[in-house]
Amino acid sequence: MTSRTYFTVSFEKGKVVVHTSVSGSVGGVEFDLEGKYPDAPSTSSLARDLGCYFRGEVVDLKVPIDLSRETPFRRKVYLTVMGLERGVTATYGEVARLAGSPGGARAVGQAMAANRYPLFIPCHRVVAGSGELGGFSSGRELKRYLLRLEGLAV
Repeated sequence: MTSRTYFTVSFEKGKVVVHTSVSGSVGGVEFDLEGKYPDAPSTSSLARDLGCYFRGEVVDLKVPIDLSRETPFRRKVYLTVMGLERGVTATYGEVARLAGSPGGARAVGQAMAANRYPLFIPCHRVVAGSGELGGFSSGRELKRYLLRLEGLAV
């Protein structure tokens, strides 16, 4: 079993917790809005970039993510969503179409709900076709906050 650790980056709403392996690769990301995790600052470039992101600065949050354990459909969906630039949204249906599965909007929603790498696979940029925000693992208010941080009027 691989030992894991984490670091935290504080922002206005709480902390983002980045779980890492001993080798330093990102193993998952979660938002801690209730203060469950003790502060664990890092001097890594990724931690600095996340701090800049939460200050509203434009940074490249692309990190290598191992998608080998995901289904082929989820890999396509996650790669599609990773291609959504800051300040751009796409509907669940558009992501499904771009991932080669027109009519797969519901399955895209399920993939977004299972996303272990929010911010790096920016599922907050995927919205409902009705114009509603759609779901988000840490709540719609945080989704709205992230989209506003990226310059969108939502």
